[in-house]
Amino acid sequence: MANVAAYLRVSTANQAEEDKFGIAAQRESVEGWARQHGDTIVAWFEDDGISGGTLARAGLQDLIAAAEGETFSAVLVAKMDRIARDLMAQLWIEKELLKHNVEIISVAEPFRGQDPANVLFRQVIGAFAQFEKSRIAERMGGGRLAKARTGGYAGGQAPMGYQAQRGQKDLTVNPEKAETVQTLFQLRADHPEWSLRQLATALNEAGHTTAQNKPFHAIQVQRVLARQNFYQGTYRYATVEVPGRHVPILGQTAS
Repeated sequence: MANVAAYLRVSTANQAEEDKFGIAAQRESVEGWARQHGDTIVAWFEDDGISGGTLARAGLQDLIAAAEGETFSAVLVAKMDRIARDLMAQLWIEKELLKHNVEIISVAEPFRGQDPANVLFRQVIGAFAQFEKSRIAERMGGGRLAKARTGGYAGGQAPMGYQAQRGQKDLTVNPEKAETVQTLFQLRADHPEWSLRQLATALNEAGHTTAQNKPFHAIQVQRVLARQNFYQGTYRYATVEVPGRHVPILGQTAS
């Protein structure tokens, strides 16, 4: 018997709600594994609507930080590609957790431990996950580029403050989240000395939440600030610039 943590991740809002790889299915899978092995899940970490190809995930960063406390000996995931869909990212995460004697346990793939064979098998799984992700991106990229050339939004999940409607080219404004975006940029203008963490704290204390209605972390703040040009009305996909296809949330003089 051991204390373990659990990590759940989906890339899209649809997965979070109904997909076979969704949050509910992953939760059921890891809970079943813990019961079967007599382990206790003492902490849950979750990223919904976040790509497995990036390390800029609030839930993942919280997991790595929590591992320092050594309150759990393993992290349960439904599949290895939930922890990462990039081989280098997977290796980095494993290394950071192992610094605190925390291993990753995949319910779907029985390759545990640090013996050479199991390490190799995990790396092969990671390589195939990255390959699959790249092939999906390649197939989607051609269609999105064509859509952008005709003046439509082709960037996947809509930036915070907007919402995408199936079958429509243009994004529409989400008034509540648009106000949050405006508040963030105003905070940055008023307090240029503040860190991303301080900005996140200020938003949380004012009652603002992320697009998923969760508290802000520094990562989400950085993601919004990086899209200033988009919020001012300019959208670029690959080599195609599409101005004026969405209502600007920020004035052109925003800083």
